[in-house]
Amino acid sequence: MSGTYGCVIMLRVIQVGYGYWGANISKKLVASKKFEFKALCEILPDRMKKARNELPESVAVCENYEVFLDDPTVDAFVIATETENTYDIGMRAMAAGKHVFMEKPLATTVERSLNLKARAEEKKVILHCDHIMLYNPYYRYIKKMYDAGDLGELIYFDVEKLNLGPIRKDVNALMDLAVHDVAVIDWLSGGMEPKELSAFGETPFGHQETLTYLTMKYENFIAHLKSSWVSPLKIRQTVIAGTKKMVIFDDMSIEKVKIYDCGIDVVPMEEYMEYAFRNRRGDVYIPNIEFEDSLQNSLEFFENCVQTGEQSLSGPDASLRVMKVLEWAQKTMVS
Repeated sequence: MSGTYGCVIMLRVIQVGYGYWGANISKKLVASKKFEFKALCEILPDRMKKARNELPESVAVCENYEVFLDDPTVDAFVIATETENTYDIGMRAMAAGKHVFMEKPLATTVERSLNLKARAEEKKVILHCDHIMLYNPYYRYIKKMYDAGDLGELIYFDVEKLNLGPIRKDVNALMDLAVHDVAVIDWLSGGMEPKELSAFGETPFGHQETLTYLTMKYENFIAHLKSSWVSPLKIRQTVIAGTKKMVIFDDMSIEKVKIYDCGIDVVPMEEYMEYAFRNRRGDVYIPNIEFEDSLQNSLEFFENCVQTGEQSLSGPDASLRVMKVLEWAQKTMVS
């Protein structure tokens, strides 16, 4: 089925990389009935040993992913290596006609993202970037609210993603944490791109910015993203303000989503054609949203795209828009 779309019983996959997130992906592949997890490829001895101890015997563990490029029994590659290495592996896998599930961000540059997009189109394969928050049930609920007009027009996003480490060597906090929020804003807004942005970062440890602030001005709303690996608290909070209602998504709270029926009403005045601005404070609503595993959703969405030939929510076009914002921020970052 490599390089084509069509129905098979299970998608036959090879995974490359078994770091922290790679181990999580492997667990989901093993648990899912939609995948035949054929092999795990990892070059670091300690991670290979860990994989052999944790994965079922049916999953082969080896060093060299290249032996599977021309294997007709392999449909897709799941790539979970460091960002710098995903590009070459993804390009080679697609050149061999394999579908690709790739960890975020899609690449380290816009140029590389364009190359990946072109290769996917040339080979007619699915390229899915794991912008995991697009497959989060709470964000999906908020997306439905916005699309239905319940939030009104967007006013602002205010996002905090903070924790104490781990400090990565391959990317900075912007590329590790804020990438999620840039992808969410792109998705919720229907692909709007910022008109202006400013980015600031500090590097108290290592060689990458461990603390970043990104502010983006869109046509009709503004977004501010704070990302940090040097916080005593782990915070995952997003405030989305609309002209009708406002939403707080707090991933560290039991009550994940709170909807506030509040805002500012504009009331015409009889005198001088002026307007009055009145505060509106209504009820707070906590919707009952059934838990779903976002990573499992992302993997199985990828599988469905391969089976049907439909493009992914986080396919090359959306991921390219995200990469354009990230590269713009990286180039203009003051640190």
